[in-house]
Amino acid sequence: MIAALLERASRRAAQADAVLKTDETTSLEFAAGELVSARTAQCQGLSLRVVAEGRAGFSGTVSDDLDDLLERALASAAAGDPTVLTLPPPAPLPAVLTHVPRAAAATVPELVAICHLVRDRMAGEQAELSISLERSIGSVRVANSRGVDASYDASLVSLAVRASRLRTGRRVMIEARLSGADLPALPDLEAVVGMLRQRLAWAERDTEIAPGRQRVLFLPAALPALLQPVEQGLAGKAALERSSLAGWRRGTRALSELLSLTDDPLASGRPGSRPVDDEGIPSRTTPLVKAGTIEGLIYDLETASRVGAAPTGHGRRSTFGKPQTACTNLVVEAGQTSWRDLLAAVGDGLVVERVRAAGPANVAGGMFAFPVTLGWRVVGGEVTGLLPEVTIAGNAHDLLNRIIAVGSDLFWVGSRAAPPVVVEGVSLF
Repeated sequence: MIAALLERASRRAAQADAVLKTDETTSLEFAAGELVSARTAQCQGLSLRVVAEGRAGFSGTVSDDLDDLLERALASAAAGDPTVLTLPPPAPLPAVLTHVPRAAAATVPELVAICHLVRDRMAGEQAELSISLERSIGSVRVANSRGVDASYDASLVSLAVRASRLRTGRRVMIEARLSGADLPALPDLEAVVGMLRQRLAWAERDTEIAPGRQRVLFLPAALPALLQPVEQGLAGKAALERSSLAGWRRGTRALSELLSLTDDPLASGRPGSRPVDDEGIPSRTTPLVKAGTIEGLIYDLETASRVGAAPTGHGRRSTFGKPQTACTNLVVEAGQTSWRDLLAAVGDGLVVERVRAAGPANVAGGMFAFPVTLGWRVVGGEVTGLLPEVTIAGNAHDLLNRIIAVGSDLFWVGSRAAPPVVVEGVSLF
């Protein structure tokens, strides 16, 4: 299909590229310890880009009508913006694990058994338990009119476990997630159960905390509250439009020396891993921040061509959208501080486990204000109980210069990996 499409497109456009993605997802839902839903969904999407008379056009389809797809792309190009885009030639691809046969071949009873194992381990906790498991099997094929023709298979197993209790009219929800190309290993499942048990024990006591500036231990699931403006600012488009504080300070120290960030599409078996991006650029590990210094930006083909930079392999395409710059696996480098020493560094403050985004962060300025949906009070370096409903606020760029400790253990949350991080000067109200 994709070869025939490009052959037709090459007759009528100077350049063309296409991405074909397939996916089959099996989803299981458990409530009150029983399977309540099991379903499988399949989809396929083909996206096409053409460059005709110096303008780029885009179209997508979930059908097999290649002529209609091409005509819509050419019509889009006729009304599109001028471009100096040059599609890449073929190049060797790196080796990276994206597909595990046993995960792809696992039967529904085998997937159910994983959920039952977690359910049975949590049976004595007197909490309402819901479990979701998704297993996706897919493929990606990228090709262009210059001879690129690259493909890879992918498997992804995602487990979400939620334990909740009703306390004095407030529903307390504890959540743990695992995701990767393989089926979750027993030690990882035991770690999930151990975390849920610990958090439920912490939630047995209510606590109070006074408004004001606090030291906060951000757990990995909450850390994006600080990293979102920086992550978006490290995209080449933001730097090009001068909406990126990080881009303006490239090559100089802009953040705490305790902070290092890397984008790593070659991490083995992780959700964002891939050997090639959706524009045919081979994947590579990209250092973004090293000891607080901005070292690199990420680009798709379009933004790279506009600034005269080399593309970094960060083009991502949906079926019906144009390529966008996006991170793959964003990794915050672990530090050297143990969990006990992290709590000691907090002293009297709080641990934030989960926040609710109240609105988009100001990418240029980094301002945010997020309600804490799950957090813990710390007194004298000890967790004393559940936080009341509070909001944290501040400037992400400023607070990322106020890091006082970085944990030694790295935790994956989807395609993000991070240790716990202690920051001082967070506003609480």
